[in-house]
Amino acid sequence: MANRRIRPLLGRRQQVGHDAIDFDHRAMANCWSQAVSCEQLQFPFFISRLKKLMRTHFDHETALMERAGGQLCECHRREHRMLLDVCEQAAALGRQNWRKAQSLLRCRLPKLVRAHVDSMDQIAALFINTDSGKARTLGSAAD
Repeated sequence: MANRRIRPLLGRRQQVGHDAIDFDHRAMANCWSQAVSCEQLQFPFFISRLKKLMRTHFDHETALMERAGGQLCECHRREHRMLLDVCEQAAALGRQNWRKAQSLLRCRLPKLVRAHVDSMDQIAALFINTDSGKARTLGSAAD
């Protein structure tokens, strides 16, 4: 496994232009990279950390949208659940066969995450950035 090069979970193309969201994405991508290339003893730690980072990120997105005066649509929330479900499947599989669990994460999760970031998170970031900019402009005009 150590000799095999693994394509990163996310690339520059998946940056959405919101510092907090992009920061969370990088943290998840780094943890995913560790989970798919670690030793058996380390796998439960990294998969647990990945799930925690994902849940925290999803909570951040929800809060950012609410602060901007919106909310995540049901399809966005459904995709969040689906991504966590894949991690749950990998965690369960890892208890019997950690290599198959790593394979599941390597083969299934990247496509789903990239598609989610390229669509749902781009839209959310656009909404948040647009509303935040409007609020700053209105706030400074009132001063």
